[in-house]
Amino acid sequence: MGQRTQSLTLAGIMFLSVLAGMLMFDLDSTTEELPNIKPSIAGDSGETLQAGLEPRVMLLVSDENLDSVTLEILIDGARTEDYTLSENGEVWIEIPPDKRGVVLIEASVIDDEGLSDDWAGTFTMSAASPILVIGDPIPVEEGEKLAFGGTLFFEEISACTARWEEPGGSGGSLPIDLDADGRFSHEIAGEVGAVTIRVIADCGSDTTQTEFLATWLEGDNAGCTDPAASNYDSSSQTDDGSCEYSPDSDGDGTNDDQDLCEGHDDSADADGDGIPDGCDDIQSKYDSSDMLEFWQDKFLCQNNSGLEVDDYNTTGHDAHMCSVRLNSEDGNISITMNGLPNHDFESGPGCCASPQTHVIMIPRAPANDTLGGHDTTNCPEAAGSYQCAADRGSIAFAINGVPIFGPEDGPGGDAVASQHGAYEEDRQEIWLGLCHGHSGPGGTYHYHADANCIHWHNEAQNEGWRNYSFPPDLSGEQSPVIGVALDGYPIYGAYGLDSLGVVAEMKSSYRLKEGQTGYNGIDDYEYVEGLGDLDVCNGHFGPTPDFPEGIYHYHSTMKNGDGEMGFPYFLICYHGVVPESDSDPCDGYGETWGPGVGPPPDGCDPGPPQGQESLPTIGPPGPLEPPIIGLIGVLWLLTRPSNTLREWAFWKGSSGQAGTTHVCRPTQG
Repeated sequence: MGQRTQSLTLAGIMFLSVLAGMLMFDLDSTTEELPNIKPSIAGDSGETLQAGLEPRVMLLVSDENLDSVTLEILIDGARTEDYTLSENGEVWIEIPPDKRGVVLIEASVIDDEGLSDDWAGTFTMSAASPILVIGDPIPVEEGEKLAFGGTLFFEEISACTARWEEPGGSGGSLPIDLDADGRFSHEIAGEVGAVTIRVIADCGSDTTQTEFLATWLEGDNAGCTDPAASNYDSSSQTDDGSCEYSPDSDGDGTNDDQDLCEGHDDSADADGDGIPDGCDDIQSKYDSSDMLEFWQDKFLCQNNSGLEVDDYNTTGHDAHMCSVRLNSEDGNISITMNGLPNHDFESGPGCCASPQTHVIMIPRAPANDTLGGHDTTNCPEAAGSYQCAADRGSIAFAINGVPIFGPEDGPGGDAVASQHGAYEEDRQEIWLGLCHGHSGPGGTYHYHADANCIHWHNEAQNEGWRNYSFPPDLSGEQSPVIGVALDGYPIYGAYGLDSLGVVAEMKSSYRLKEGQTGYNGIDDYEYVEGLGDLDVCNGHFGPTPDFPEGIYHYHSTMKNGDGEMGFPYFLICYHGVVPESDSDPCDGYGETWGPGVGPPPDGCDPGPPQGQESLPTIGPPGPLEPPIIGLIGVLWLLTRPSNTLREWAFWKGSSGQAGTTHVCRPTQG
């Protein structure tokens, strides 16, 4: 028997040796051809540059044939063509003068055989001395006011004042109002002709100034002077900025430009604004009365466009990939998702995340809930005016298809408050990983807060996903949409417009009741109108980057108006009407009911008692003498990727609401 076993083993080794030899022969046969060298791109990062002076950043590209490479440059996610690759591989990137704070520059180089390299770096735009940047104003006709605007760059804008004057004029200087971020706009009246206007900024003992030419035109002399425009006026002597362009801008008789906007392919959305490349000027706003097109543009991971990501609580790389599909059905939008994120993540004690099937139905035309009379169990502060969201389980979905859960953990405490040390959860182990997410029962990955990492770019030098922290962006821009509530209204990230129209981190209006810590979940919080920026459901009506005319929307919040916990983190009730659900009332085991959570709904099988889940059946051992098919199976396993062995070796038991495993399993090495 021993000789037969040894013979079979040697036969397997010989088979693998022959296979290896064949591969080596194939490699040797190609050595006569010169290999294509992978291009590379490099540059510095982390420097502080002077804002407002159009600073430049140099990158160096190397390849055996620079004429064969294609270069792509993104500044804060927006594509730029303002660069030239020199014959020795140098490329200078101009940073726009209006940039401030931390600026992310990303670069990719690819040769004609598809080999590529990426680089990213961050630069801080600082203004130790005041700097004024003003764009050239558009000439206006006589009788109209001329509008001009710009930005004052300085470390302490609150210490600055601004004014304008006509040099040599008798009117003196008149004040200009500065926004908190240094931006300003102003209107002045004038007579036909051109006049120099001087703008002056005083910041303590520092003063800076700049000038521009203001022009008032005689009537009928200004108009569109571009022959390619649909409203070209050959009699106009000065362009007034009124040119309009038809979708067929190339004049070939076909609607080419509109064709570019069809399909909603995220892979062609380099600036990440949800609008396919080339469509930004054609399709810049959405219709809030029909949200289908908006969600088609905004949901990520459609058409197999997701990237392979890793669960840090497993060995090897998992190559998980998110998947989302949208369909329109009878005035609603059906969204099917596999629940995997578009970023690396941490499953936590509930390891490990696995693909799910989540299907939700949201209205194409969200409508405010005006009926009232709702149950107050899960949101007593709403007093029945709005339908409560679940305290546990799915209450919304992120645009990568990951469920957004209510604030409570399995035992009923506030999972986020526990994670941030507001109290010690002694009933069940609670652990939230990257982006305040983790895995729960059956491998369901979900967020309890934050979720802003779905838009975070981790390609910066020496930074990986574990470097992410909330809030992810301080660039002074409004946050993009991150999810959809079950009533169809969007959930935006941390930054929005406050009551003064200034971009700020949105704050919730909930606070802990006197003497409470969050140990009792939603029961420990009270709503205080005006404490923060948001209402009792954690949303408000106002303009967003996608709906400048305004729409009701929610925000992710990590702080309230007092700077404490930002409960309920996403939402606690629905301002809009939630479509009736056809879901099975017995769904939600381990999330809304089950061991450590609560009793099952009426008529639902409670399942095995806690700690007695069924284990895989293990039969008697087979014959000691291994059959030939067994050896083939072993050889097959040896040639499979490492994650196949991991999945074969480690059985995943069921886990509780916040990720506590109820059955033992082998420790993952």
